[in-house]
Amino acid sequence: MAKDYYDTLGVQKDASPEQIKKAYRELALKYHPDRNASKEAEAKFKEINEAYAVLSDAQKRQQYDTYGPSGFGQRFSEEEIFRNFNFNDIFREMGANFGFGGEMFGGMFGQGAVREDVGQSILYRMPLTLEELAHGTVKEISVRHQKACQRCSGNGAEPGSKVRKCPECNGTGQVVTVRNTFLGSMQTITVCGRCGGRGKSYEKRCRECGGRGTTLQNEKINVTVPAGVFNGARLRLEGMGDYGQGGAGDLYVEIEELKHKIFTREGDNVMADVKVPFYTAILGGSITIPTLNGNRDVTLEAGAQQGRRMVLKGDGIKRMRGPGSGDEIVTIHIDLPHSMSPEERSLIERFRQLRDGKTVDSKHFGLF
Repeated sequence: MAKDYYDTLGVQKDASPEQIKKAYRELALKYHPDRNASKEAEAKFKEINEAYAVLSDAQKRQQYDTYGPSGFGQRFSEEEIFRNFNFNDIFREMGANFGFGGEMFGGMFGQGAVREDVGQSILYRMPLTLEELAHGTVKEISVRHQKACQRCSGNGAEPGSKVRKCPECNGTGQVVTVRNTFLGSMQTITVCGRCGGRGKSYEKRCRECGGRGTTLQNEKINVTVPAGVFNGARLRLEGMGDYGQGGAGDLYVEIEELKHKIFTREGDNVMADVKVPFYTAILGGSITIPTLNGNRDVTLEAGAQQGRRMVLKGDGIKRMRGPGSGDEIVTIHIDLPHSMSPEERSLIERFRQLRDGKTVDSKHFGLF
């Protein structure tokens, strides 16, 4: 059964950001593995961090409330849940520094050990039409980012220069910092800023890149957008970010849904308003309804009322996970004429008198 993040933090669904933060703080201090050595503490600690990562972010919380625990879990990976969730910053606000670069937390949140000179991840915003989101598409984008210098092959050294051990970290590539907090001594391991984690330096810097190991370049990249992706989702292209000697960063493509002139989206369903002539609403007949898959002719029964809803099964957004598609929900709006000819007005007047049970002057309508 999917987790309910509100239950995990012990708050109500209408809890304010301050209430959520307070509940998280109390639970985080209670279950932090450095303070709680029980076997359940680590799993509980991860659960409350996952819940807070979602509920403390206004956009993620809105999506969680929209889709519910099960739907949210199907649409978001763990990596997406924890994206932009900075543990160190959060705990610094609470007066502690737990050093989340260590092995325990790397394993707990899938971050791995400290690596040398990892390239920065970059963000690209891609505007897409609702049709492209519904059916999926492939887009070519141009990204300007740091690539490995061709002259030095990305190591920052002039070809042929001598290699020396880094004097800052003594060749280890890491710097250890110890801080005293109210919980005791906390040790943080970071990448050496002088050598970038390589543990070595060079006698001469590359004249092409100035020792950085990178040059700024434009690159064209094809991005496959899966059908059913939603506004604000991020597609991860591993290793397509900035170059680094310890590994390239990732490219995150953020989806931006363009406003549609006909449809609006609600989850996997699309909503549309269709105008129908008043005589068709009264008598019934065939009407044409636009869908994401083209126009569709449907039969409207006689006596349709203003605001009537029709459901076109399967004409919505293709589901990202699971078979099938959502529906199109059409709201009928009766289109009344703004002006009428004398003949049209006479016919409507006759209809009104018939409905009211009044005597109709047949000569007035030219019947005889």
